[in-house]
Order: sequence, then structure tokens, then C-alpha cells
Amino acid sequence: METWLSTTLARTVITYLAQAVLGLILFFIFRHFFRIYNHKFLNTWALSWLSFAVFMISTAAITSMGINQPYGFYRISLTIISMMSSYTQAALILVGSLELIRSKAFSRKHLIILISAIALASVVMVLLRHADPDGRTFRYVVRVGLKYLVVSIVFFVTAGITINHNRFVGGIGQRTMALGFISYALINFYYAFIVFYNVWIAEYDFPMFFGLIELLSICKIGLGMVMWLLEDERLQLKKANQELDSFLYSVSHDLRAPIASILGLTHLAKMETTDPKTSPYISMIEQRIKKLDSVIGDILQLSRSSKAEVKIEPVDFNNLMTEIISDVKFNQGVDKIQLHYNSNPEHVFRSDRAQLKIILNNLVSNAIKYHRLNQDEPFIKVLFKKQDAAVVIEVIDNGEGIAPDNQDKIFEMFYRASSSSDGTGLGLYIVKEAINKLNGKIEVESRLQVGTTFTVTLPVQ
Repeated sequence: METWLSTTLARTVITYLAQAVLGLILFFIFRHFFRIYNHKFLNTWALSWLSFAVFMISTAAITSMGINQPYGFYRISLTIISMMSSYTQAALILVGSLELIRSKAFSRKHLIILISAIALASVVMVLLRHADPDGRTFRYVVRVGLKYLVVSIVFFVTAGITINHNRFVGGIGQRTMALGFISYALINFYYAFIVFYNVWIAEYDFPMFFGLIELLSICKIGLGMVMWLLEDERLQLKKANQELDSFLYSVSHDLRAPIASILGLTHLAKMETTDPKTSPYISMIEQRIKKLDSVIGDILQLSRSSKAEVKIEPVDFNNLMTEIISDVKFNQGVDKIQLHYNSNPEHVFRSDRAQLKIILNNLVSNAIKYHRLNQDEPFIKVLFKKQDAAVVIEVIDNGEGIAPDNQDKIFEMFYRASSSSDGTGLGLYIVKEAINKLNGKIEVESRLQVGTTFTVTLPVQ
């Protein structure tokens, strides 16, 4: 019998220590998140897990002393610490949740008052009728039963906030966290019920799984809180990106009209000016305005591409290439370049036509812009072929080429391969984003002063 009790006691202490380790891990996790996101509720939650770790360590120390150990100063001190940290953990979990839904941190003064009140109440509950030989039942109810009851109520309230408030975004993290709060509240309520049942009805031992179910519930709470936080930050980031995208689109769209007016006025000024000294300055102004208009045009194209839903439909690649050639026929220098594409009735497949047009328009326009017009027979070839469950599109030119050091960076936003480039650095980024939306891939092979080949591989939808 004594061996069985010692084994059970050791298992219980180990369970408490395991919960303490979990509490410390969650403390460091939420402190790290607090440093990253600087949300006050994360710091409050971190402190709640630190309090939980202290609660479990002190409870493990008390349990290791055994039931019959006399209440000396050391045991009384540990009991006060255990009770205080248990109430503090529950209070801070609730406070952190309230800070979250209010979007406002509790003042340090209010937190100090709250924790001081918990500390005072813990000292009173532990010392009340401490020396009274007949006060054992009273102490049992106040120290154990009341604590479990209060903690269960606080966690039920926190679970209600988690479930009902729209600030807690619906997802697996929210559901896991809410279920963890509810299960932990039910466990504490069950323990409180056992205490009151023992006192007023009949003697009933605590179950053998004492501590193990708590460990599982705490794991569920911690996992749910972390999952919810990651889901929430992803949602906030998505919302911020959408707002930024809408802002860029609105501003770019509103700038287009005045820039067009300025270009028109600049053109008129060039026609009216007879002063040879003034004309070069007007031409420079015109070039800069065209550059700005090009940047705004690329931003609008990127915004439209990112907003557009993928629409799968039959695509006649021959008609699409006819449109591309028509779009670029007024580009500077295009009249000196031979554009080759062999039309074929079989060049039909299912994909997103709008995204394909964006891809080809940018690739062909880039090939024109960075061509070597002083060579014999400058050309651009567009090849199309079907390959198993995919289509492969190649855009080949014998233009300037791209340096090897730049080939891994050309798809980055605002990256330009050379300082002399007059591009915006958005064209190939837009191409890459459009290809990603179609679950495809793009590869580049290039040699300086020889030419470049862009190979686009797209799955047949």
C-alpha cells in the first residue's frame, strides 16, 4: 500500500512539473510574439503562463511533502504562492482577452491593484483559522474548493468571450482555444464539486487521472492560443495588403488623368516653341512624365492582376498573339525587329486568358525595349507547344541579354538589371505573380550580347 501511494505521489508530482515546463515554454513563446508584434495582450498572456508555471512548481513541491506533513512556515509559504499564482493566471488570461477585444491595454496601476488584491486574498484564505484544530474542513473548502470554483468561472467567462466576440477570428485556432478553456473550466468545476460533495454529502476520493486531464487541457489552450494568433496575424496582414493595394490603385488611377493632361500640354509646348534652348528642356520634361506614366501603368496592371480571380476558359493562342502584336506595334524600335510566331489551329488550351495576356505583353515588350537594334536581323520569336498535361511558351530574342549575376533577381519587385535601364522594375515581377496564380513556372536563359529565352510552363486546366 505504501509503495502504491509513493508511486502515485511521484506520478502526480511529475505531472505537475510537466505542466510547469509547458507553462514556461508558452511564457517564452508569447514573450517572443510580444516583442515581434508589440501587442499588450500578448505580454499579459505571457505573464499568465509564467504564473501558471509558478503555480505548478509550488503545487508539485507541496504534493511532494505528503498529506501528513505539518504546516510549518515553508509549507504555508508555498500554499500562499500556489494559491496566489493560480488566481493570477486565471485573472491574467481574462485580462489579456479583454485587452484584445477592447484594443486597449489595462493600466499598470490597475494590474498592480488586481495582483495586490489577489495576493492579500490568498494570504487571508491560507492563514484564516490556520491554528484552529477544528478548522480543517473550513480550510479545505476555502483553500481548495473555492479556488477551483473561482478558476472555473473565470475560464468559462474567457471561453464565452473567445466564442462570441468577433475579434476572435473563426478558425481551428479559435475553436481549439475555446474548447481548451471550456475543458479546463469543467475540470476545475468538477474538482470544486468533489470538495463540496466530500464536505456536505459523503466522502469521495479525487480521481486517479488528477492532473493528467489538466495537462491535456493546458496543451489544448496553449496550442489554440498560438494557432489563433498566427491565423489572426495572417488575416490582419491580408487586410493590410488589401488596403494598401486599394490605396495604390486609387492613387495611381487618380494620377493618370493629370499626367495625361501634362503630357498633352508638353506636346503642345514642343510644337509652339521656336527657341532652340527651350526645346531640349521640354523634351526632358516629356520623357520624365512618360517614365512616371509608365510606373503608374505598371502599378495599375499589378493591382488589377492581383485582384482578378482566375477564370479558366478556352484560349486561342493565335488570337491572343494577334492582340499582343497589335498592342506593341507602336513601341519604340519595333519596326526594326522581326517578330516571328507560327500560327496553328491546334494552339488552343484552357487557362486564364487575361493573365496570359499580361504575361506575354510584358515579356514581348521587354524583349523590344532591351533589343540591340544596330545588329543584323534583330528578332523576337514566340514558340508554343503542348507537352503532356502542360503547355510551354518560349519568348526568344537576340537582344542585349542579362548578366548571370542578375538572372536570379530580375523577378523581384522594382529590380532593374542596370542603372541605365529606363524600365520600372515591375514588368517581370508582374509576370511572375501572374504565372504563380496559374500554378505555373518561368525559367530564363540568357547571355550578354547574345540574347534571352524566357520559358513559361503552365498546367492545362
